[in-house]
Amino acid sequence: MFIQYRPDKDVWAYGVEPAKVRYRLRLARYPALAEYLQAWLKQKPENRTFTLVDVGVGFGRTFLYVDAAGIGDRFEMIGIDIDPTRKNDVYANPHWNIRQGDAQERLQFADSSVDVVVSEQLLEHLDYPANLITEVHRILKPGGLFICGVPIFPRPVAKVRRWLVRHYGLRGSEHVQTYTLHSIRSDLAEHFDEVACRGFRIVSGGLLRQLENYEWWYRFNRRLGEWLPSLCIEVQLIVVPKK
Repeated sequence: MFIQYRPDKDVWAYGVEPAKVRYRLRLARYPALAEYLQAWLKQKPENRTFTLVDVGVGFGRTFLYVDAAGIGDRFEMIGIDIDPTRKNDVYANPHWNIRQGDAQERLQFADSSVDVVVSEQLLEHLDYPANLITEVHRILKPGGLFICGVPIFPRPVAKVRRWLVRHYGLRGSEHVQTYTLHSIRSDLAEHFDEVACRGFRIVSGGLLRQLENYEWWYRFNRRLGEWLPSLCIEVQLIVVPKK
């Protein structure tokens, strides 16, 4: 089991899942994602449902937070993961369609058939992330959304890390790719136009962990991430296919 709730030690992060603090900043990208989709749906006909594909679905957190936001019934939610056991993980839901698949190969969707694609914390694990970016562009409808999140480094740190990985290997890390805000924007720009960018975890963890029990600290971090995304540990880019 991925997370086991312990009543004497855990709380409900964002009112959605058990954690050690109420507003765990490491999870902040998920309520942000759900909030954006809530706003996006307000511009759509109320009687329509949409296809939401999460590539690298993991434990289904994207779907969990979409459901918690009260908009799960507006989406057909399909998760793709290379791990065949994902259907049995703790957040599995019979209404979610979880499929096994490799994000670096052709996605099993027709051209221009999907409304929203999410890829959170996945591209950095791929040897050929451009394959996925191209596939997302192929399957998205005109005007569809691609919500893409990756960890980032300042440019000097990224340059050093790339050199170390090239010469000494990953040494325990699973992050094959090293992104800066500029490099992930450049990779997406060939096929997509940017709609929004926000960073997360500009100041978090360590001695400040207890502050993550307070909503004001979470909101303060969210605002900093909007103002200064390049200084954050991770970013979430929302883009649409180029016309």
